Amino acid sequence: MTAPRIGNAQSAINKLRQQELDSRRQATTILQPSEVSGGLSPARMLTTTLGGTARPITPKDLAQWRLAVQKLGAKAQQGLSAREALSLSTAASVERAKKEISFSLPVRLQAGKLHLVTDSGPQSKVTRHHVHLEFAQYSAALARPGTPAQAAQWLCKESPLKFECDCGHFRYFLRYVASAGGWVAGRYEGGLPKLTNPTLDGAACKHLIRVLTDLQSSVGLRQRIAKMVEADRELINRPGRAKPRAILVAQAEAERMLPKHSRRIVVPSNAPRHATLVPKVASADVRAAMAAFRGKTDANSIAVMRALQALAAHTGGGGAA
Repeated sequence: MTAPRIGNAQSAINKLRQQELDSRRQATTILQPSEVSGGLSPARMLTTTLGGTARPITPKDLAQWRLAVQKLGAKAQQGLSAREALSLSTAASVERAKKEISFSLPVRLQAGKLHLVTDSGPQSKVTRHHVHLEFAQYSAALARPGTPAQAAQWLCKESPLKFECDCGHFRYFLRYVASAGGWVAGRYEGGLPKLTNPTLDGAACKHLIRVLTDLQSSVGLRQRIAKMVEADRELINRPGRAKPRAILVAQAEAERMLPKHSRRIVVPSNAPRHATLVPKVASADVRAAMAAFRGKTDANSIAVMRALQALAAHTGGGGAA
């Protein structure tokens, strides 16, 4: 297994974030919070897959989503621990993480924020994915009695986290869930995933599951978090004189941190996981399905075609990115 590359990671993620933001600004099918509250205009003709099939959105759907959003907001306002995030992840994402994502490598650590990269799945069009973690109570770790190593141990095992991944699964399925639940890092998403995840399930994609597993087990990563804590504690006595130190990790250094085998992903047995792994789809099947719906103008057909186009664009016709 080849370790993911960490060179030019910062410029790469900045470019991806701008592309995602530009794409969202041009979108016309996003369901906004004001519309979920009951103000959806019939002229919008939006559809959902709630219930398993694509169909027009009803007032009953809006009421159901309002309740789901309220429940999400009550779960966590200050982030999720790594263990909590794993327990809230779907069985499908956990299974994909076990089979497809082998490693994660740190790129940059600064002021309680971590940038890591992972390898990608076998059907992905890219060779790596970018994950960002933020310790929601990092200032408490700086003030916590004990050594930097002890503070790092607490951060990795118990501290609430906020996180994001650049993959399509997090963008279209989970960013809204993380935003409503209070554990998103980076861009806040207010548009409800009415087609991709109308039941608002899950917390972490397969790349995040790998990172959260390594966060709890990697001695090398914990040592670098301890370095970050130590450097920021020194700044407490020099207010206004220096910005937080950025700890950069070289490719060779990161690869030395890798274990000989992928760390075992363990999810608590009482995890609320209900999804089943969706079989990979052949690209020929996707093209055939698109041909069958091409040219149809009814709302359901348009919604199905849009979903097929997204599948073809983001997975190449099979599997998750």
